[in-house]
Amino acid sequence: MIRFRIFRGGRWLVVAMLVSWHPAVLCAAGTDAEKSLDELRRVVEEGRRTKAARPEFLEKLDKILDRTRVEPEKPLLVDRFDDGDYDTNPAWTVMAGRFYIDGGGALFSSQARTDVLPMQTGGMEPDEKADPDIRAVMGIVGMLADSAGQGNNPQSGKAKAKIDKNTAVIHVPVATPNTFLVRFSFRSDASQGEGEVGLYHDLDIRSGYRLRLNADPNKDKTLEILRFNEAHHPESVAMLPGNGLGDGLNHELSWKRFDNGTMTVGLDGRTVLQFRDMTSGIGFDGLALINHNGDMAFDNIELSAGKRP
Repeated sequence: MIRFRIFRGGRWLVVAMLVSWHPAVLCAAGTDAEKSLDELRRVVEEGRRTKAARPEFLEKLDKILDRTRVEPEKPLLVDRFDDGDYDTNPAWTVMAGRFYIDGGGALFSSQARTDVLPMQTGGMEPDEKADPDIRAVMGIVGMLADSAGQGNNPQSGKAKAKIDKNTAVIHVPVATPNTFLVRFSFRSDASQGEGEVGLYHDLDIRSGYRLRLNADPNKDKTLEILRFNEAHHPESVAMLPGNGLGDGLNHELSWKRFDNGTMTVGLDGRTVLQFRDMTSGIGFDGLALINHNGDMAFDNIELSAGKRP
């Protein structure tokens, strides 16, 4: 409890405020806590201006308020795909599979069919009725374009991994600290396959963490967090049971990691998963979107970094 007097309207008023400075309380209170802190800052300034409290007391309050300031999240990447492509601002690179901007302005990938060769679409939907020979040539050109950029030069900015024929991968290089917040929307138009959003180290997408989204109702799994070990094998560290997300609806997701290794996952405005993992103590170098054998869309992607409590 903080109590002091302010001279206002010709009389002295006693101001009393109950403030909890514990970071966990501030984190839980969210916006309400920030509003209370802003109000307290205004009261302190008024007390200083009207000399309603001793300078030493106000200085102590200032120091406490400085310790409770929350560093705003810094946007590292924002992509709404409303410009109709994925290869500029920011520049995504297709490693395998099919990606294009659909009629709703989302980044769409179709891997449910297995009779189409991997190809680079350049942000445009391929003509499904095109001559098979032309489509084959387009697929070969796409694969050659992908492989030509990788080589052994680490400066090429091309992520690397062994990818099976039913998987589509697109990625973008973005330096990300160990604490992060990823927000995005996800839609699966088929009740099969799995989508993934991953943060990886160096140029290898088989590293770091992935948030896996299941579309198959027979797997009794809605989402899962994977961690890649030193042998580049994925290990499940947390899982949310359920019937999956293959309902054709847009779902809003958030994935946050704190300094102490705690991760939280939000689905449609509700926190559905929380756990702690301290394995990865370094930052990340890129963001990848992955489609395993499904038809799915990613949109409204925001990647931020900040030292939030």
